[in-house]
Amino acid sequence: MSAKIVPNVFFASRGKTSQSAQSSTARPVSKMEGAIVGLLALAMYTGLLLRLPYRSPVINTLFSACALSSFYCYLRLRLKIRVPLMMLLCLTLSIVLDVVGNRYGLFSRRIALLPYDIITHFTASGLSFIPVMWLLMALIKRFDYRLPLGLIAFFSVTTAFSLAAYYEITELIDERLLGGQRIWGALDTVQDLAADLAGIVVAALCYSLAIGTRWRMNNPKLNRR
Repeated sequence: MSAKIVPNVFFASRGKTSQSAQSSTARPVSKMEGAIVGLLALAMYTGLLLRLPYRSPVINTLFSACALSSFYCYLRLRLKIRVPLMMLLCLTLSIVLDVVGNRYGLFSRRIALLPYDIITHFTASGLSFIPVMWLLMALIKRFDYRLPLGLIAFFSVTTAFSLAAYYEITELIDERLLGGQRIWGALDTVQDLAADLAGIVVAALCYSLAIGTRWRMNNPKLNRR
């Protein structure tokens, strides 16, 4: 079964082959490479999340720096994708919120009317969504595909929410196999996932609106059609 490529002016002009497409043809990414990179990324993500509350801030910083550096170097050196500093900052802040909460025992406290746990999941998931959607758009452009912005946003939401759900799975592994205490009640996981989804949806709406607005400003002639 072959998938149809949907034309989309967000990522490439018609009638021209982009530089990224040419580099993609010159150095194709094999299925084996993709699988290996995916498994390594999953292993690093798992290693970062397991025992996260019980490690010192220095160790967590080293783990985070190693993961983000590997992510940046692969995209920059292998796929020729330059990751903006803002995207790395979003990922860093999402990790910092968790580390700070665990370090100072904030997850059992409330800020205003909301528990810090809910605020953290909402904010961290929203911050994490932005680099996820940016990366998906960069990969689509890199391999010269076309997808409507709405469909990209949908896939980004499902990907970001899957990562959030996997976070909850690592908490279960930590508690059942490694002696941790990270699930504090019968509704803890459900509330965390609800906050994650809310943060992701809000970020998706805002980021998609910003991208669409910027595109319309950069292409005023097409708006008149």
